[in-house]
Amino acid sequence: MAIPDYKLSTVLCGHSMDVRCVASTKEFCILSASRDRTAKLWHPEGVKDFVNVVTYQGHTNFVSCVCWLPPCEAFPDGLVITGSNDNTILGYNLQDGTVQINLKGHDNAVCSVTPGKDSGILLSSSWDNTARAWNINSPQMAPVILRGHQAAVWASIELGNCTYATASADKTIKLWKKNGELITSLTGHTDCVRSLAASSNETFLSCANDASIKLWTNKGECLNTFYGHTNYIYSISVNPGVEHGFASCGEDGSVRLWANGDCVRELRLPVHSVWSVTCLDNGDVVTGSSDGLVRVFTKDPSRYADEATLVQFEEDVQKMLVASSQDFGGFKLSELPGPEALLDPGKSEGQTKLVRRGTNVKCYSWSVAQNTWNEIGDVMGAQPASEGKTMYQGKEYDFVFSVDIKDGAPAIKLPFNKTEDPWVAAQTFIHKNDLPQVYLEQVANFIISNAKLDSLPAASSNGFADPFTGESRYVPGAGSAPAGVVAASDPFTGAGAYTTGSNSSVSVAIGKPLLPHDSYIRFDQANLKAIYDKLKEFNSKVGDGLSTFTDEQIEDILKLGELNCTYSPDTITSLKKMLEWPKEILFPVLDITRLAVRNKDINGQMFDTTYGPTFIKYILSLLVPDSLPANQMLSMRVLVNAFSDLPGEMLVLAARESVMNSIICLPQLSNNAQIAATSLLLNLSVALAQQPDSVDLADCVINLLNRITDKEAYFRGLIALGTLLAESPSKLVIQTKIVSNPHLHNKLKTDSATVADTHFAKITSCSQQIMRLL
Repeated sequence: MAIPDYKLSTVLCGHSMDVRCVASTKEFCILSASRDRTAKLWHPEGVKDFVNVVTYQGHTNFVSCVCWLPPCEAFPDGLVITGSNDNTILGYNLQDGTVQINLKGHDNAVCSVTPGKDSGILLSSSWDNTARAWNINSPQMAPVILRGHQAAVWASIELGNCTYATASADKTIKLWKKNGELITSLTGHTDCVRSLAASSNETFLSCANDASIKLWTNKGECLNTFYGHTNYIYSISVNPGVEHGFASCGEDGSVRLWANGDCVRELRLPVHSVWSVTCLDNGDVVTGSSDGLVRVFTKDPSRYADEATLVQFEEDVQKMLVASSQDFGGFKLSELPGPEALLDPGKSEGQTKLVRRGTNVKCYSWSVAQNTWNEIGDVMGAQPASEGKTMYQGKEYDFVFSVDIKDGAPAIKLPFNKTEDPWVAAQTFIHKNDLPQVYLEQVANFIISNAKLDSLPAASSNGFADPFTGESRYVPGAGSAPAGVVAASDPFTGAGAYTTGSNSSVSVAIGKPLLPHDSYIRFDQANLKAIYDKLKEFNSKVGDGLSTFTDEQIEDILKLGELNCTYSPDTITSLKKMLEWPKEILFPVLDITRLAVRNKDINGQMFDTTYGPTFIKYILSLLVPDSLPANQMLSMRVLVNAFSDLPGEMLVLAARESVMNSIICLPQLSNNAQIAATSLLLNLSVALAQQPDSVDLADCVINLLNRITDKEAYFRGLIALGTLLAESPSKLVIQTKIVSNPHLHNKLKTDSATVADTHFAKITSCSQQIMRLL
């Protein structure tokens, strides 16, 4: 059966981050849930328009799922149900958005909510490896818990034969009786199963990260497998207007429409990730995607968007296709893996891996000694290099690369001979084209990768010699040079003092643009012997009921502070128990923790989906005004170093609102605490500069800049503010905030004057660049 031509009908703008879920309610209304912590109700208006009539708020983290629960005994008007990464489920009045119910019980993010067939029954699934069946008519009743999966449960539905089905990251689907008794476990998918949909009273559909869709009987027999997507499939929805029809969407940026087992339409969107799809009763198809937009597609010509909108949409799709097919060191963007690829260890020293981050590509190198992937830098797209002797400006070169530096700007030619030092060629390219000095790392590695150099000239074979100064280069992600050790006494005993690590440093090249900053910083320096002595001393003072440790166990914990350490799982368990020590003797434990989380594997264990959320909450509990100053400072250093790998980065970003509120509420800060706070805001700025909600972060940075007195801290705060100013889509709002803050604005004007002092030279350069951006 052919499906009529679907075209874009309308685009719903209102969310500021990814739309992770879309659903429908009565009267063709649309529900959407977003990482911006809200859900929205869109009401149809006219032939094809929708209006956001209610915004549902109350969650403290990403809203990951939404559904409409039809009227039931307790709530005769029905409820809008949302699930969140804050582990809770909220139910709202449809019309005014007031919270009617708050369901707690899941121990991790709630990723799916859907109504059961019986009145008042709500099914939820979670990263805590369980699904639950709640009776909304009797909220005091404990839910039925479906327990048996070995990994996150991504979806749960009720089938036509009154049994439940759950889909999990453990690659299985399980069928359950309504009392929670397991019936059977279905295998067949080879990767995480993401979504389920009841296709008839006798059958249901599943989709997975293995890019396949399967049709099952309600008893568990696989009837068919459908292929068409080229990447993860995230969502599936039955299409009521098509016989045996359904829609699916995924990581390949497309929605596919199916009929009788055949993919009969492909709708391309100008995004990488289409997170969710749902079909309305009138046959329209609704999507939620990574660009924060809800789109409606229709087969009814009367609801097509106007011609100009359709043309613009197709142009946007083509631009995305071009970006996806752009060559990055011999690979296409669409072919590259996402950050999850960094979870797999490398096979040999120096092995490189290209990883897609949105429309950008990062290059990572495997370190056997550190047992981690180290970020080398961005990989810039290029047209195929012309190999062999190529004439450029009257000279012959082995390669003449065409390098895209900026969207909309013409490519810049980069000539290179294999006999050249790639670092010298990169530096020459930067000077000639007046590019930021921070590009040195990226350009040099781009040359090495694309010229396929088997070996490097002796002068740069170690990769650490600045070709012009002969001094060590700054390497993002590696241990930075100390910015000076600040003497500190034990804040509690006054004896046996040790410094909690000298400051990390920010790479600076005076006269060259500092902004925007594009790599995370961290605190690497430490006196491990002093930490060991303090841990032993405090170990003897731990009160009853808390864990104490042998000297050997303390030595093992101390080794976690070494970047290339080897350790046993028991040592991580010991560190977690040591973090339960009384807060007045906690600071050396926090110090060793901030060193430990630099290690990829330890970062993954401290910030995993089981322990991580609890750990983040505990760290935030130390960032309160009445907390001990040393704990405040070291807690911020832990959060700074959490950015050393993806799990820590993701959890800190998820908790960023609480982090910012904590920093704003902290009273008088020591110099070390000021540096820790601005370092944390700098890392947040690097991560969030291009996000719409970066205005809140700018407010926090401005607040702190008006309070701090330490020069190094002030410089880092300026780098954070300048990075936001340079890259934020809300640049005009941030400009207004700076200009309307007379204390900061006047200080920026004053600091723009040239001064001889080393710290002031950095501040002067950065202030000048911020003033130019204003």
